[in-house]
Amino acid sequence: MLPREAYARILSEGQILGLKMLVGSEKRIFHFRADTVEGPNDLMNYSLGAAVQTNTAGTDWDEIIDSSGRYYLEPEYEKIIYHFFFGISPAQTWIYRRYPSNKDINSLLGTRTIGSGVGHIDGIKSPYRSPSPISEMFTIKGLHPSFLGYAPYAEPASITVRLNFFVTRYDVTFLGVDPSGTDEDQKRLIAPQEARDRAKVRTTGGHELVPIPSWIESSMRR
Repeated sequence: MLPREAYARILSEGQILGLKMLVGSEKRIFHFRADTVEGPNDLMNYSLGAAVQTNTAGTDWDEIIDSSGRYYLEPEYEKIIYHFFFGISPAQTWIYRRYPSNKDINSLLGTRTIGSGVGHIDGIKSPYRSPSPISEMFTIKGLHPSFLGYAPYAEPASITVRLNFFVTRYDVTFLGVDPSGTDEDQKRLIAPQEARDRAKVRTTGGHELVPIPSWIESSMRR
């Protein structure tokens, strides 16, 4: 189950979520009201496949798909947000992330290298059945992450890497974006000050942020 620290980060109906994303080269906050909150919608015991000891190919990158190639962690429709945490098995496994699915995140110097000891989350930090808040992620229609598992030790010779995803679904109303103080604001739906004041703001992706999908850009334009 989710630990108390992770559960406390889940929104209630009527609360405002602010997601930091890119519009062009601008970093802006996009505000959504959670109209309904549904959970648990968990994806349990998802196998990334086998990772051979210290082989930097690891499990290879996996976009978390079903047998028909559909993305489990990307909502099927617009105006839905998935909020999730993930736990890792075996505990010694190192998990690397990309978000969007082709963009490395969690680097220090340049782009982090698989096996370097930089930029991973292991199952000690985020246990399989009790994931840590550090594994928190948000996805919307048009965006999804990918994951790679790495076996850092010489024994055993290989491991099968599994993830548990603890997922909450929000059906949302898009309220608008925060003002930029430029002429662009005249062309945009600006979120009300009251909503901006109440928003729980979260970063989407890495420090470079993910670009907004087309449906949000269309909703933002007046």
